Amino acid sequence: MPNYKVFQDFADALRTKIFGVDSNNNTRPIRTDSSGRLEVQSTISGTVDVSGVVGVSGSVAISGPVEVSGVVGVSGSVAVSGPVEVSGVVGVSGSVAVSGPVEVSGTVTVQNTSGSPLYVNLWSRNFVDSGPILTHVNGATSGVLSGGIWDVLGYNSWTLAVKYSGNSGAQMNVKLQMAAVSGDTNFVDDADYVNYSGRTWHFFTPNYHVRYARIYYQFTGTSDSGNLLLYFQGEY
Repeated sequence: MPNYKVFQDFADALRTKIFGVDSNNNTRPIRTDSSGRLEVQSTISGTVDVSGVVGVSGSVAISGPVEVSGVVGVSGSVAVSGPVEVSGVVGVSGSVAVSGPVEVSGTVTVQNTSGSPLYVNLWSRNFVDSGPILTHVNGATSGVLSGGIWDVLGYNSWTLAVKYSGNSGAQMNVKLQMAAVSGDTNFVDDADYVNYSGRTWHFFTPNYHVRYARIYYQFTGTSDSGNLLLYFQGEY
């Protein structure tokens, strides 16, 4: 009788193929990647809690919430449509598309390995642009530019851009003023006057980050006239 061996004496020399059955009752081999790790391509629609170390080399689509407290390394493509909360360290070298909110209390590192430019799209950002608000100046005069007082404290960043169209730019002076209290008549100069000698634009961003801002002008000419155009632009 032949001496057939059913099991390998040495575990390290044991090689076994594992098969699974798909939804159509077809037998499919279960594969590994080049490092010998199990290849998983799956769609997850429930809740995933990860507290250990996860390495993903295939494609994973997740439509439920994901909470990660461990370390996740992703070299494939991950599409997430639910909320993601990360308190650990996430290193991404592939492509990640997130359409839900992302809350990060740890460190997120995005590494571009393709040699192409890296573009990061930021969602949930809103912008405001007032367009030109005109103040006509004729003769020696001073005052607050049209548009009045701007409530600016709620903006992540903002700029007041002012253009002068007159000929006597050296006689047109403008400055940014700030106030902390509504209705305060004693605005504080954020910076000194600037004039339009040899230029048509000035851009103002604050040194003092308080709630209210305005542009104050002073024209020292007597016979010339022109227009001041104010543009308020901000992001929140």
